[in-house]
Amino acid sequence: MREKLHAYLLQRPSGATPQELLDLVFTRIGADREFGPRFLQTLLGRDARFQFTGETGRWIVSAHAALAQPIEAATWVVVDLETTGGSPAQGHGIIEIGALKLRAGHVVERFVELVHPGRRLPRFITGLTGITDAMLADRPPIDVILPRFAAFAAGSVLVAHNAAFDMGFLDAARAELEGRGFDEPHCCTLRLARRLLPQVRRKSLDALGGHFGIPLADRHRAMGDARITVEIFFQLLELLQRRGIRRVGELLDFQHSAADGRRFVCGLPRARVAALPRAPGIYRFRDADGRLLYVGKAKDLRQRVASYVTNAAAHRGKVLDLIRHIHDVDVEVVGSELEASLREAEEIRRAQPPYNRMSKHLPQIAFLKLTTTDPFPRLSVVSRLTGRAGRYFGPFRSRLAASEAQALLARLFRLRTCTPRLRPSPETSPCLQGQIGTCSAPCAARVDAAAYAQQVAAAARFFDGEIGAAQRAIEQRRDAHAAAQRFEAAAKAQRDLDLVRRMRRRQRTLSWIVGRQHFAVMQPSADRTRALLYGVAHGRLVARAAVARAAELDEFAARLQTELVFPRAAALEPADVDGTVILAAWMRSRGERDGYVFPLAEDLPVAARLDEWQVALRDIVGEGASGSAAARFGTSEQGSLGPDQAADEPPALPGLG
Repeated sequence: MREKLHAYLLQRPSGATPQELLDLVFTRIGADREFGPRFLQTLLGRDARFQFTGETGRWIVSAHAALAQPIEAATWVVVDLETTGGSPAQGHGIIEIGALKLRAGHVVERFVELVHPGRRLPRFITGLTGITDAMLADRPPIDVILPRFAAFAAGSVLVAHNAAFDMGFLDAARAELEGRGFDEPHCCTLRLARRLLPQVRRKSLDALGGHFGIPLADRHRAMGDARITVEIFFQLLELLQRRGIRRVGELLDFQHSAADGRRFVCGLPRARVAALPRAPGIYRFRDADGRLLYVGKAKDLRQRVASYVTNAAAHRGKVLDLIRHIHDVDVEVVGSELEASLREAEEIRRAQPPYNRMSKHLPQIAFLKLTTTDPFPRLSVVSRLTGRAGRYFGPFRSRLAASEAQALLARLFRLRTCTPRLRPSPETSPCLQGQIGTCSAPCAARVDAAAYAQQVAAAARFFDGEIGAAQRAIEQRRDAHAAAQRFEAAAKAQRDLDLVRRMRRRQRTLSWIVGRQHFAVMQPSADRTRALLYGVAHGRLVARAAVARAAELDEFAARLQTELVFPRAAALEPADVDGTVILAAWMRSRGERDGYVFPLAEDLPVAARLDEWQVALRDIVGEGASGSAAARFGTSEQGSLGPDQAADEPPALPGLG
């Protein structure tokens, strides 16, 4: 038990409270408040490896006793190295050491030495640092310089920017000379900046120097970079003081702590991450026993997985809990980012990993739905196409964008947006929308079913792209406000008019997604050796294939034709429409080189489109000239056309009038 507590406290220079240690020993210690402290005193009090500090109320290991001193009383050595390359494991060595010793906020001593590395300098290093072979020709080797630096740094806390780099070289050099590394604790200004400055996107010396207004003189020389690091360190100490961090041990703990205050730990080896491919695919995190924890997708697998092993300020709650349990990862490379999204949805639906929230992996898009079976239909915002009776409009970029459109159309056509099933009665008190006249208030029997049906019919025509009446009504309202010098109201009407026009463009380009719900998508694989094909019929993603030859297109078309003519009888379930939602989001936001879209119709054989598909296939795999009757989705003179972007004309799509 003592060994367990000793190992735990070695990782916490500032120590731990009695309650924290008792939580490691007992599942439940009961209600006796005196028992816990007495138990720890009996267990640890006579062991010289442990000390209890009455001033802080914490147990610490004796090896960390010196770290309980105030920050201003400590001696700090800020060090920077210049080297021949990026890693001592690859045979690279130190060519310059620059260090500044600090006490009570002042520089009290300097150390700077050039070091002969025993080899010629790479041209890149000379260009970066200005250090030449001639400058190092008569300088001593590292086995002479390092003992001098070790004596200079003895009894201090070492500080460096990206300390893992500098300490890696220093420890490797000392281990070769003396068989051990540096015992001094070290502080990393890069780690501190990640915790203290989440609003600063980059944390390099240049970026932090610019953020704090520090002159960046003599960059990429050891003493110049050490001076910049000192100034950054002083700035970070001020931020730490505002957080109540006063002692050295607390600072050393803080640089390793996550956003939840606990130490950041990830059992996934960085070497394992570095070996991952730079390609689209899905990744699966597993715990120490090989159990599946989480499935995710990535455009770049190595970059995405690497984001988990870095202590980022954005990591919160459940993500940190996941990270602390990760011990291994396996990946599956796929042809494209779109294919990765579809594979992720399938895998989550199949395996239901504990750290995946259902539907959280789906794109954040939304649709407007106008119900058709209710006597008094309502206008609502939904996150997916369910196949249930109704008219759909979209997709929108987010629920917020869909809610803005819902509010406008509800006002224009005086439709209800409330959820309860209505029992119209003159005794009912309508909601605010009914009271101010933006809803015709069927709940209060202020409109009969026939009159309300006319409102619904007008909204349905708007869904079909007939916006003329709505546009004229808004223009008249805008002009009336402007004539009366109510300029804020006129500006609001103009924003409504802009939204109506954007919705019309969206209807012209994407209405068949929510209307017919029959379409095919063809996009290049990441290596452009194949075309990835997706077929949607009656709202379901029913066919997928990777093809490289025209004959494979025929097989895909035959499968899709069967699904069009003989639809599946079962009602659409959430799992059935996941793929359609992902494809709709992709079509909403992708650029001109990302694929082709082919709307389909039940009364037109899929085989009739094969000529277009073959030309698109040759374009993708490079077997012929580009260009065809099929149009790339999103192509316009202005680039990618999203659902909430303005454009003079929508891109032409085959089969649409």
